[in-house]
Amino acid sequence: MARSERFGEYLVTNSVMTKEQLTTLLSKQKIIGEKIGIAAVKEGYLDDSSLLTYLSTFLGIPLLAQTVKDIKKETIHILPQKMCLKSGVLPVAFGKNNELLLACSGPVPKAVMQNMSRLAQKQVKLVLASRTQIKKLQSNYYARQFDTTIKPQSIIVSDNATFIIELFEKIMIRGINAGVSDIHVEPERDELVIRFRIDGVMKKTENLPYDIAGKLISRIKIMAGLDIAERRKPQDGSFHFKPLLIDLAMDGVNVRVSILPVVNGEKAVLRLLPPYDEIIEMETLGMKPAMLESFNKNLASPYGIVLVTGPTGSGKSTTLYGALQAMRSERTNITTIEDPVELSVRGINQTQVDAGEKISFAHALRAILRQDPDIIMVGEIRDAQTLNISLRAAVTGHLVLSTLHTNDAPSSFSRMMDMGAEPFLVAASIRAVLAQRLVRKVCPFCSELQEITKSELSMLGLCEDEKFKIKRGKGCDNCTMGYKGRMGIYELLSVDEQIRRMILERATFEELKTYALKNTNYLTMRDDGIDKVRQGLTTPEEIMRITLD
Repeated sequence: MARSERFGEYLVTNSVMTKEQLTTLLSKQKIIGEKIGIAAVKEGYLDDSSLLTYLSTFLGIPLLAQTVKDIKKETIHILPQKMCLKSGVLPVAFGKNNELLLACSGPVPKAVMQNMSRLAQKQVKLVLASRTQIKKLQSNYYARQFDTTIKPQSIIVSDNATFIIELFEKIMIRGINAGVSDIHVEPERDELVIRFRIDGVMKKTENLPYDIAGKLISRIKIMAGLDIAERRKPQDGSFHFKPLLIDLAMDGVNVRVSILPVVNGEKAVLRLLPPYDEIIEMETLGMKPAMLESFNKNLASPYGIVLVTGPTGSGKSTTLYGALQAMRSERTNITTIEDPVELSVRGINQTQVDAGEKISFAHALRAILRQDPDIIMVGEIRDAQTLNISLRAAVTGHLVLSTLHTNDAPSSFSRMMDMGAEPFLVAASIRAVLAQRLVRKVCPFCSELQEITKSELSMLGLCEDEKFKIKRGKGCDNCTMGYKGRMGIYELLSVDEQIRRMILERATFEELKTYALKNTNYLTMRDDGIDKVRQGLTTPEEIMRITLD
């Protein structure tokens, strides 16, 4: 019996699927040319985390996430890069008995293991990770060995197009290595400034001669398929970045480009997006278990609207993508309307709109309602027309997920009525509103425990007699000013019968908030942030920076 059939039988034994479903899946597997586990995920029998858990037990290989906490650069390079890429493995750490741990997504041939053991001069042992996770680690760590130093002197004397390409690739690789979300290319009066947005905070990284500005912007336009001769109008485009001149083992990234005419030329902002169907585990976003359970319960509704609110860059799209990935299955027709499509999700029908020109949100939504959808995701409710169609879709048997720009959850209802929605439609259709922000996390490598001060307690609105310890990063090579990565702080308002009555009576958001705090499980984002400070996940300053209003 082939290994794929044995694992398939194992899934049947564990009631993941029936024998009949396994037979169908095996025939599909031969067509799509994927392993049985990947095929099971594509067909909706498993999600990625469940697949890893079942594979770990079936193969007897421990999970990477449960075995390795810290991956060091020097460990990665113990084995030759080409050998690791060809074998689909990555050295990640040393075990308790000083054996070399190799991350893999499945079994590795015995001969390959023996060869690696000989080269490393150590015993080797496998730990299991997803194929996507290994590719991401390989891209991140192998790219860091490349020198991205930019020498202004060579820029001044060079008029070579190849040099401009290499300069652009160095900027991109440096940004990818630093984990930036956006790269800003900004012409000043006498220089070109490169700034990165890292964990939500802007940081200047390079000052280049002004003469290079036009050439670099032209290179970006060519990559994004834009008109290099047009310098008076804003332009938007996208491209997939993978180094041309630099030989690096990386998947590359998808890049969304915005070009804007400014006083001193043209400014470009490049948004870096995942190159693949990145798995977003809802449990890792930062929601409390009770809140996540309530949010998932609302997502299980057969109809109605679930809104995610917050300003631009607050992680709304990530939350919705995570929800859609959890809800997708072969039995559900999910369709999205987005501008732009930020993450391509397998098993979901995604529609790109061009608001105001070719196809708007409202026009796309009308067309999608004729496509027999079960779940609709509207990227953003921007106008009264889109709002009213979404509300009517929700009360006629569809589950609608969307985003709205409001400061908190209770103010969403008055915002919709200000946009022209009828109170009875809002009351009948809205199931829940999740408001969120992103805060920086304390660096796990350099953090240390400190007693919270009285001024910090007062800043957070806590009693000065309270005593607990917080974590704060000192700053190291792995982080930016003591912070590394971001997580969400949330408030979830589920709509009950009393809230529906209050909406019909056009209650103010203060009245809705007062009722929710007294009579439901509703907690504000500030409260959620304070709880994360107590857990040592972030700092009081970060919570105040994000929730000052």
